Amino acid sequence: MRYRRAVSAAAVLLAGSTALGGCGFPGLEPGAAKELREEVADVTEAAQSGRYQEALRDLDDLTGRLETAAQEGDVSLAREERISAAIDAVRLSLETEIAQQK
Repeated sequence: MRYRRAVSAAAVLLAGSTALGGCGFPGLEPGAAKELREEVADVTEAAQSGRYQEALRDLDDLTGRLETAAQEGDVSLAREERISAAIDAVRLSLETEIAQQK
């Protein structure tokens, strides 16, 4: 249970790193913000439901979308770094939870 809370907290951190990006905050174009928030929602839902392997796959999708957005200039370097750091934290939490289940 303790790790599930950690995963949920990490997912909230990840969601916060992309939140409101399309509402006048620098470094994230509105379209990219919407797509990233949708990916974050998938990760969060899977993690909170205990579907950690699925959450990792969704996290991979999010990483790919972030990389594409950065290459297209839709995400600033600073914002990309913050989101990537949040992704790394979520990934670590998910991997820890999976390891604890074995």
